[in-house]
Amino acid sequence: MPSLFSLQNADFLAYTLANPLACESQSFQITGGDVYLEDTGILRIEPSQPTSISLVISVGVHGNETGPIELINHLLKDIFSDGLALNVRLLVLIGNPVSANAGKRFIDVNMNRLFSGAWKEFDCPEATRAARLESAVQSFYELGHESDVRLHYDLHTAIRGSEYEQFAVYPFDHGAGYSKSQLHFLAESGLDAVLLSHQPTTTFSYYTHRTYGAHAFTIELGKVYPFGQNDLSRFSGIDASLRYLISTSVIPQKSQLSLKVFAVQDALIKDAEDYQLNIGLDVKNFTGFEQGFILAQSSLSEYKVSQTGDAIIFPNAQVPVGQRTGLIVRLENPEHLVFIKEG
Repeated sequence: MPSLFSLQNADFLAYTLANPLACESQSFQITGGDVYLEDTGILRIEPSQPTSISLVISVGVHGNETGPIELINHLLKDIFSDGLALNVRLLVLIGNPVSANAGKRFIDVNMNRLFSGAWKEFDCPEATRAARLESAVQSFYELGHESDVRLHYDLHTAIRGSEYEQFAVYPFDHGAGYSKSQLHFLAESGLDAVLLSHQPTTTFSYYTHRTYGAHAFTIELGKVYPFGQNDLSRFSGIDASLRYLISTSVIPQKSQLSLKVFAVQDALIKDAEDYQLNIGLDVKNFTGFEQGFILAQSSLSEYKVSQTGDAIIFPNAQVPVGQRTGLIVRLENPEHLVFIKEG
């Protein structure tokens, strides 16, 4: 692998995986703007023409979630080869190159629990990387204009299957309300559902939403597969929407809000070593249960489903004591949402 990242060697994924720990900052020009490789897995592209949109796309925050990484790499190749016009400021982040090379979700700590400064409590590769990603996002937004529309789409794939294959997690809004235009963007992108968070978290999307006022989402696009085994056609909806946004500086909208909207009711927490979830390993995200079903239990507690139809997402009991083992969600009427005022 050549040591220089350039227009002639513009395979961002291959270069990042070949240089997972660090690389020299480099830059080159393309037809529509200037490309800056700021650090390994951190690529900023500034358009030649003025724009009002600053867009962050992050992938690979969990290293084994390879589909979105491959998807965005194809998108970048088209920008570099003049196959896709550039009309937004763009920051692309491959979150955890070391774990991507290892084919693992993470090396020491789940990096999507280390943002908003939570990395300060750890001494591990993920903590160092989370701090670097925060710094990159801060610099990117500060280099733009305060009036820019700030966007952040953090693309993931899930360990389990899902009743709704593609869905987004909307960070906790602190009572400010939700963006109707962003929900229509998610619907236009082919997503099936959106989950409204119920409290602050240390995820990447919450960090950019809360700290910089970005319209930010954790977007789940299907199941985890190794590099080379992803069917990228399954991501055609989000691919088309991102390409339209990048090339036109217009956020595409679906005329009808077809998303299912769920709200978090409870977070399940592992409180003892003998804690267990009373579901099989093949249970999908958004699987619903009957009222009274004992979903989780340990020597210290048990959790009973409070309303028929309440569902679980992100179930995983193989975490340390004190960490989340799943979220309990309930279907909501989108007409009851409070929306922010948008221009």
